[in-house]
Amino acid sequence: MKNFLPKFLACFFALSCASFAKDSAQFPNISGQVLFELKTDRILSTNATGVSPNNAYINIEPDFSLNMDNNWSVKTGWRIYPTNTITTRDPVNSERTRTFLSAERGFSPADTSLIVEELKLQFDNDDMKFFVGKFDPAFGKAYTRSKKIGVFVADVTRDYELREKMGAGIAALLENSKVTFNTFFSDTTGLSGAINGRNTESRNDGLASNTGTLSSYTLTMEGDKFFGTDNWFYNIGYRSLSVKTSLPNRARDTGYVFGTEYLMKFGSNTSVTPFAEITKINNFTGAKGRNATYATFALIGKYSRWTASVSNIFRQISQYQNVDKIHDRQLQLSVGYKFVNNVSLDVSRANIVEGSHSASLFGVMMSYLYTF
Repeated sequence: MKNFLPKFLACFFALSCASFAKDSAQFPNISGQVLFELKTDRILSTNATGVSPNNAYINIEPDFSLNMDNNWSVKTGWRIYPTNTITTRDPVNSERTRTFLSAERGFSPADTSLIVEELKLQFDNDDMKFFVGKFDPAFGKAYTRSKKIGVFVADVTRDYELREKMGAGIAALLENSKVTFNTFFSDTTGLSGAINGRNTESRNDGLASNTGTLSSYTLTMEGDKFFGTDNWFYNIGYRSLSVKTSLPNRARDTGYVFGTEYLMKFGSNTSVTPFAEITKINNFTGAKGRNATYATFALIGKYSRWTASVSNIFRQISQYQNVDKIHDRQLQLSVGYKFVNNVSLDVSRANIVEGSHSASLFGVMMSYLYTF
């Protein structure tokens, strides 16, 4: 990996330079963006034992688009992650993308993997969009980069994000909204593995949507004029993920999500946005009788290049196999600043309850978004 990562970044730099050299009106051409993140946090206090107080990792997300003409393109999403955040599954809480009070904390730059998260052929025009290949089906908004509510919110809300699926989707682009239907199954091909760190997905892990057939689907709708009101954004979604019924204690994962936010402007450079998203999932991850509810509430203020927010997340999961219920929560205060060169700095303080333990954390995230 020590030799691979510099080569990959060098290739990216070369591709970026080539895209700049081309007139964007000429085809084919390359466009995209790359997100660089350095994230670190420290546990200030906790009643958990055996947990390292410090944690840090680097996250790089290059998204390339090879545009053949005004309608057809090949879109790819690459992710460079620390290996332990994309390979380790909690045997009881398999949905978690991160466990805060884990022994898997620290900073190990060599322990990094490159994965192909998306690779799809896409057609789009003013009225519709169609794509086929490997992609991330939409379900919810609270974990997306556009929200960016402090340092820690996405570490919880990504639990219900759907990632790395094989299939197809179609979206109708209406006047003030978009309706999308996706059908898919979990990627178990060689693309589900990683360079230096992650094995390919097992075809018999029993998780929802891992069936090898197009028997899982999502239906979502989002828009920017809820009940005809300007700047009132919303997203609604339904998911139905099939399971292999031959395995014991498995049932179809079905869930709903509703999110809303209202942008209130005060002058040319000041705004306040209340945000809320509620998610309810039955048979979560395909485990029969395991039901989950996520509720995220936030108030986000912006002044010029400054942001400040307060957020509260509740995670309740009824367990199975005689395991107690989960009643987790996260209360976070954050402040951030975006520099003129597209570099952002966010600082957060959070009090969390995770399982039977509680902790207080301080986190810092430096990010840079490069577009071309």
